[in-house]
Amino acid sequence: NVNQTLMSLTMANTSIHWEEVHQSNIGVDMSLFKSRINLSLDGYIKNTRDMLVKAAIPITSGFEDVTDTYTNAGMVRNVGSELFIHSVNFEGKNDGFRWETTLNVSWNTNKITALNSSTPKYENEINGAYVTIQKTGYPVNSFFGYVTNGLFQTPEDVDGYATQQAGTAPGDIRFKDLHPDGVIDEKDRTIIGNPNPDWLFSMSNDFYWKGLSLSIYLQGVQGNEIFNVNNITNEGMASAHNQTRSVIYRWKGYGTSTVVPRAAYADPNQNNRISDRFVEDGSYLRLKNITLGYTIPRKWTDRIHMDQIRLYLSCDNLVTLTKYSGFDPEVYLNGLDSNLYPLQRTYSLGINFNF
Repeated sequence: NVNQTLMSLTMANTSIHWEEVHQSNIGVDMSLFKSRINLSLDGYIKNTRDMLVKAAIPITSGFEDVTDTYTNAGMVRNVGSELFIHSVNFEGKNDGFRWETTLNVSWNTNKITALNSSTPKYENEINGAYVTIQKTGYPVNSFFGYVTNGLFQTPEDVDGYATQQAGTAPGDIRFKDLHPDGVIDEKDRTIIGNPNPDWLFSMSNDFYWKGLSLSIYLQGVQGNEIFNVNNITNEGMASAHNQTRSVIYRWKGYGTSTVVPRAAYADPNQNNRISDRFVEDGSYLRLKNITLGYTIPRKWTDRIHMDQIRLYLSCDNLVTLTKYSGFDPEVYLNGLDSNLYPLQRTYSLGINFNF
């Protein structure tokens, strides 16, 4: 049986165990102005050890490196801080106007401190090339590819630059020769982006007046990047597909564009290779939820032997502020946006009964 034979070639590791977390924290909690302001600040250094990574197996062992053999060798360090504030901004008397705010802000940076070997781990293959890399000294899931350097404008520009492809012509992307040998190849790939946000934040404001209530919840991130996989097809101009509006501003002759390359069937210069062309700012601020409610006075609910009746109107994902060109900047943790279905804007009208 072929499957049984292949299974028997898999090198087992009976020493695999759970990863370990070693964390140091320092924090302070404060309550000010008769508990009108409550504050919590925490700083941490978190070292995750013995993470599962694919084992590097020497070919002399008789086993191929493609076998899924893992070992506890990965280490990641997270350094960050978290801030929580809850405040009563205004408080009226006798069921008067009340305004409360809750704010959460966290800052975090991570770095891979060890793998099973000095060889990086490549992941998430797209069109025959890997777009993310796990490499010691760099953040988890860093983007890996070529760096763009404008567009060729004339045949002389092409002839005077490092060799790229046989079909390179004016209007094609000029990629940086980071390994200065006069040839653009895999040795010129480098870290081109970080999908991990520096800052995560949320804030809710709650307003009350008599039976009325209004809740406004904001949420967002800052400092992360997204690899827009969709644009490899949507802006590639290499085959007969619908394209986004940006291709209207493509290169059509000398000086017509320095950003969007020419339309070229089959992409002879590989303009659509993995590069910072498709890396975008993933920061956003979203009005995640707004809810307006009304609680019917107790003197009315007592007459029908109800404890509480509350009417409400709610909307989720009302507004998103972002520079990202895709449908939704809230993508997977690896930072790749590949045909993700966008969040829906949802309106809800309801009534709650408490007996």
